[in-house]
Amino acid sequence: MKGAEEPLMRNSFLLGLILLLSLGLASCKGQSESEAEKFAGNVKIAVMNPKSYYESVGKILPIHFPNITFEVLPLDLADLDHIDKQIDEANPDIVVTWSPSVLASMIEQGSLRDLKALISKDKFDVDHMRSSVVRYLEKLGNGSMYGLAPTFIGSAIYYNIKLFDQYGVPYPTDQMSWEELYRLTARFPVEEGKDRVYGFRYWGGISNQLSLQARAEHLRYYDAAGEKLDLNSETWLRLFQTVVETNKKGVIYTNPSDLFLEGKAAMTYGDSGYITLLGTKGDALKWGIISSPSNSQDRSINQSIVLNEIYSIYANASNPELAWEIVKFVNGEEIAKVQFRSLPTRIAYSKEKGNVSLEPFYRLEMDTFGDDEDIRLKNIPKSFTSALNKIVDREAEAVMKGERSAKEALERIQAEGQAQLKSVKQD
Repeated sequence: MKGAEEPLMRNSFLLGLILLLSLGLASCKGQSESEAEKFAGNVKIAVMNPKSYYESVGKILPIHFPNITFEVLPLDLADLDHIDKQIDEANPDIVVTWSPSVLASMIEQGSLRDLKALISKDKFDVDHMRSSVVRYLEKLGNGSMYGLAPTFIGSAIYYNIKLFDQYGVPYPTDQMSWEELYRLTARFPVEEGKDRVYGFRYWGGISNQLSLQARAEHLRYYDAAGEKLDLNSETWLRLFQTVVETNKKGVIYTNPSDLFLEGKAAMTYGDSGYITLLGTKGDALKWGIISSPSNSQDRSINQSIVLNEIYSIYANASNPELAWEIVKFVNGEEIAKVQFRSLPTRIAYSKEKGNVSLEPFYRLEMDTFGDDEDIRLKNIPKSFTSALNKIVDREAEAVMKGERSAKEALERIQAEGQAQLKSVKQD
């Protein structure tokens, strides 16, 4: 999917830039643009994802602030364990992160400025930003606010209307749980041949599916101290059985090829950018969209809402006033009007994309369990997560081959995973 998506991303950015220049900035030329010209100086911006930064606002900022020189400082994501040190050494004015755990760590160390006083002083409007996002940022700051997020990434379930009608399967509905969605997936027949149809297309192995669904159900991999794996429960066993048994039936396609776009998969899981890809199919593919699966105990929340760019001001910023003007602009209405890849947190500009309603991405509240877990378990070595996934995939494969039961496999994952975790922590 990636290869086909990149040209569309570039086109979306160019279109967004043209619209920004012709509509956004031009419409307020006598106001915000003339004001922007009075700001001058050098601003250093530390970014975790330079590509995303340039595609969203990186090329727009020098146009809007012609008298400011921007220096972009990419952070090394291969060294996330020392990201705080990287930021301190860079000594930026603005920090752009996509990781709440990194943001929480910087807040804990006193590396960021509280924005609440600035928001109040300038009467900057946060009331019309997505409330669950604002509340989460305040939660991270223990009541203060150390960052603003102009956009988020949301995912949803896309379904092929023709295939559901053809096989007499009821359409998926909003607020389904993953277990309910997998039961629906299993209703599609397993047919052989080149034109066979899959119930669900999900690019990722069983460990990936399991992790996604565990977070949705608020299942923890580790105990409260983050010292031991905690998979010995009936809830974990039920989830593991559901995922493995559905994959064993052969109704889930996990390879890179996008069979949903080809009309050979009844459902897929994708973000809002997927709408652009579907638009290239025209009338050849009749599809619908529902919100991402919910927590089975609280149907009002889901895990699909991810903050992809959080703008903060560094505590030792050389130009904090300029930094605040930039943070305000990035989180303001002009940028929200022309967001094409991500979803704007400003709800006034969240109605539709390509004549498709974006309501499914806004219908449910942001579930912060996954981000909270990342923060709680920030000391779990990244290498262990990869090793654990390999164990999970291996044991799941053994279950599908009939070599052991799901219960036995989960016990082996617990035992071997715990031994590896202990070893990694001792190194």
